[in-house]
Amino acid sequence: MATIKDVAKHANVSTTVVSKALNGYSDVSEETRRKVLKAVEELNYSPNMLAKNLKQKVTKSIALIFSNFEYSNGKDGVLFKMMTGIFEAASHYNYEVLLYTRSLSEQQDKSYWQFCKEHKVSGALITGLKTTDPYFLEIVDSNFPCVVIDADITGSYTGSIMTDNIAAAKCAVQYLIDHGHRRIGMVNGHNYAVVSKERLEGYRQALAENGIPYDPSLVVNGDYTEEYAYELADSYLREHPEMTAVFFASDLMAIGFMSRCRELQIGIPEKLSIIGFDDIVLSGYTTPRLTTIHQDFQKMAFLAFEQMIRILEKKAAGVHQKIPFHLVDRESVAMI
Repeated sequence: MATIKDVAKHANVSTTVVSKALNGYSDVSEETRRKVLKAVEELNYSPNMLAKNLKQKVTKSIALIFSNFEYSNGKDGVLFKMMTGIFEAASHYNYEVLLYTRSLSEQQDKSYWQFCKEHKVSGALITGLKTTDPYFLEIVDSNFPCVVIDADITGSYTGSIMTDNIAAAKCAVQYLIDHGHRRIGMVNGHNYAVVSKERLEGYRQALAENGIPYDPSLVVNGDYTEEYAYELADSYLREHPEMTAVFFASDLMAIGFMSRCRELQIGIPEKLSIIGFDDIVLSGYTTPRLTTIHQDFQKMAFLAFEQMIRILEKKAAGVHQKIPFHLVDRESVAMI
């Protein structure tokens, strides 16, 4: 394997010049830079980033940790959008990103702090964190820089970022109310996510502000999966024949539920109006096309990375950021 000394010898320059050329220093002429890049290509040289970081006593790597990662997580395309935002930011700030997935059993055996220290990364971006995670609060108390996506958690070295879920859920339910609906159900995700609690709160606030009593029997959990929402549709609809609209805490659940409604010959939106949350790609291809709340996952991830840079390089304290949303009006909600 070629070394930086091999590149310097091949280009007939010093190792210092090679280093400067590869790191974009302005005091290297364009002709010299081309010679170095040609030598790099001919020798198939790849810099040893870990050795470089250790020598400088500063690592330029951020871990992206998917907490409790499952196969179904990739179905909605959310992780891909987040990764796009993170890699965009990493490229801009000249950092490496290391991807890790952690199962629930692994999280119970080893804390995030231990995990990140062992892998010698500068900081970590964490997504998929549940409030039941045994190390949820440890993140705040540790001195390891972390930014958590889709949570509300802050500390000296810890920040978080999420959509304004309460306001977004209120917007969705208000949209249904403005279309004449008053008997409105909600299919939430599960009880162990901050976003679930906030979306339920937004649902309740919208009802209260319009003088509609909250009926807990109208709220069920679909575990954020298409399959679970499909399965619960029969009993849910049978128990609430008076219901004219349903707010879903995720598009995937709305899509699963709509699939079952189609089989039951329940017309959407003629018999039942449906509104989702996320605006995943699939929501624009359902029949009818799904009205939903748009979350900018790519921007969320980019801003999470930028907050990490501020914590690492500017020694700033972590903060909680909320990003905007907007309603996407399609075809699954009718006026009554």
